[in-house]
Amino acid sequence: MIVAGVWLMHVIGLLYTNDVAEGIKDLRIKLPLLIFPVVIAGSEPLSRKQFNWVIAFFIGAVFAGTVVSMGVLTGIIHHEVHDIRDIFIFHISHIRFALFTCIAVFALFYFLFSGKYNASAFEKIVMVVMATWLFIFLLIMESVTGLSILLTTATVLLLFAAYRKRKIFFRIALLFLALLITASVVYIVKKYVKEFHVSHAVEINLDELTARGNPYVFDTANTQLENGYPVWVYINEPEMQEEWNKRSKLTYQSNDLRGQHIKYTLIRFLTSKGYRKDGEGVMKLTDKEIHSIEGGIANVNYQDMTSMKARLMQVLWEYDLFMEGKNPSGHSVTQRVEFWKAAAGIIREHPVIGVGTGDMPGAYSQQYEKTNSRLSPEWRMRAHNQFLAITVAFGFAGLAYFLFSLFYPLLREKKFLDYFYFTFWLIVFLSMFTEDTLETQPGATFFAFFNSLFLFGREILDRQIKNDFSGSKDYTV
Repeated sequence: MIVAGVWLMHVIGLLYTNDVAEGIKDLRIKLPLLIFPVVIAGSEPLSRKQFNWVIAFFIGAVFAGTVVSMGVLTGIIHHEVHDIRDIFIFHISHIRFALFTCIAVFALFYFLFSGKYNASAFEKIVMVVMATWLFIFLLIMESVTGLSILLTTATVLLLFAAYRKRKIFFRIALLFLALLITASVVYIVKKYVKEFHVSHAVEINLDELTARGNPYVFDTANTQLENGYPVWVYINEPEMQEEWNKRSKLTYQSNDLRGQHIKYTLIRFLTSKGYRKDGEGVMKLTDKEIHSIEGGIANVNYQDMTSMKARLMQVLWEYDLFMEGKNPSGHSVTQRVEFWKAAAGIIREHPVIGVGTGDMPGAYSQQYEKTNSRLSPEWRMRAHNQFLAITVAFGFAGLAYFLFSLFYPLLREKKFLDYFYFTFWLIVFLSMFTEDTLETQPGATFFAFFNSLFLFGREILDRQIKNDFSGSKDYTV
């Protein structure tokens, strides 16, 4: 009842909402939060063999999803791709799929190393290959969220396992692995930050003319850089427009395929190559680069859609732009700050019981207008933080119950000793800081199913195993 109570809280929130239709829609989306706990808790729990088959089919489904997505990316499956997110054709967000992938990776680790599944040598080879591939796929899909959650969860599990181990050798080995993960991430991030802030000295002559004898425009007050080159110097738009319109079907004054103004994408791209923004600069671009600009790629280093380095560089660029007070619309990381500001403003006005189940869209719309948000109308979204989303709808009273429903099973039933539940719990809990995980049908179904399965669906297995982090043998989890 505590778990299903999250859905019942939404029913109570319907009593004081103004938009009943929106509230009923929200109840329908979140119906799995009621159905799965009731059905799975009221059913015969799975045997160890049955449970393993369920998890194996899930891993297989995730693996199949990665294969199909790669088919889209490589052109084997025909589907228009302008962004790495376009390779997911299952009507599910790339972030949700990243969470599925994380669970599949840790499930494979359990079958490999726990000592509670007698896999043959061939099965172990297959599982190692699959786990490696799933990790590589997270890199290919440039999922900063997925990789962050995977590495953070792995570090926590290693530390917890080290605490539970009796033998000093295993403790040291696990602590070393946890430290290695942390140090590697810090090193890579520092390396990319340093590389991003490299500045190329460019001599500026305000009287200089283009090769065609036309004057340049300079905005030396704007310090924006692209690959270390200043963006807003040596610009001649008439020449760029003339040459661009000769080479592209998308006109200079139109938008690229990501909805951005082509001229700004072109200016950034030319700058990233160290070219001047004039006719000669556009003429030097290759056909591939013209196609990239049409697709909304604004930096020569971002052309590889599967480059995690390029994604991290984009995040750094977004952050720099945001700190300069520029519009963060369309920038997936920095626009979240605006989402959170809007949510905080609503919470200040409705701190106790929130705005109700159906009034969230209207409350956000009013808050954005009231604060004259920098975000363009099409980017004025909800909080993208589940804790803020719950507080907006149900106030701090609702947040208190939601946190209780998350922590009570973990602590009361000692589920932190259950590898599957604790891993799932960590993944979901971490995801809720940057995503409103329960606000979409796939997210609500994902949470409700696995939360109920690991809590109620394997009681026989839990009686057979004292816990997954200790036992008669020392296995590295």
